[in-house]
Amino acid sequence: MAVPANITALNLNGKFQMNKSLSDSPDDMLSAQGVGWIKRKAMGAATITVTLTHSKDASGMENLSLVQVVSGGDPAEPEEKVFDWVERKKEIKLFGPCVTKSKRVSLDEVQEPFLKEGWSADTLEHGCVLVHLANEGKNGWKTEQTWGIGEVNGERRHVRRICLTGSKGEKLHNRIVYDYLGEK
Repeated sequence: MAVPANITALNLNGKFQMNKSLSDSPDDMLSAQGVGWIKRKAMGAATITVTLTHSKDASGMENLSLVQVVSGGDPAEPEEKVFDWVERKKEIKLFGPCVTKSKRVSLDEVQEPFLKEGWSADTLEHGCVLVHLANEGKNGWKTEQTWGIGEVNGERRHVRRICLTGSKGEKLHNRIVYDYLGEK
């Protein structure tokens, strides 16, 4: 389901579910991140739901809290994205030790062409969320991601575009499209 008009790049509040028919398959990217075949197949069959709480603190700094739930699995720990581009270490169950940082950027600041494609007018105007995630373990991959509201088949939807650089320098691209399920 498309997002309502009040959900914009500046207001990502809501509950969303990954739409597998509109999203790219995550299998190749998960494989490059060191996720084994059995886990990849289980994740491919699972339903992924994420609840986003988008806010600003007293100083005006944007924050995005997210809770992702994978059907048939443990709910992930809540994750906090502070848009200050400060590196934060995080242990991610699926990937191991990682470093992440986030900020709001104009799409003109984004280097990778794939990450700049398909955005709505409000995301073009107000910028997207840029997320950097790097694995500190044996797999040594990194991703640059852009999050916002995209145009998909003429509808506005929450979209994440991901460019993964593997440990051997290989690049993979993935687009994840979400259905809007309503307010949290």
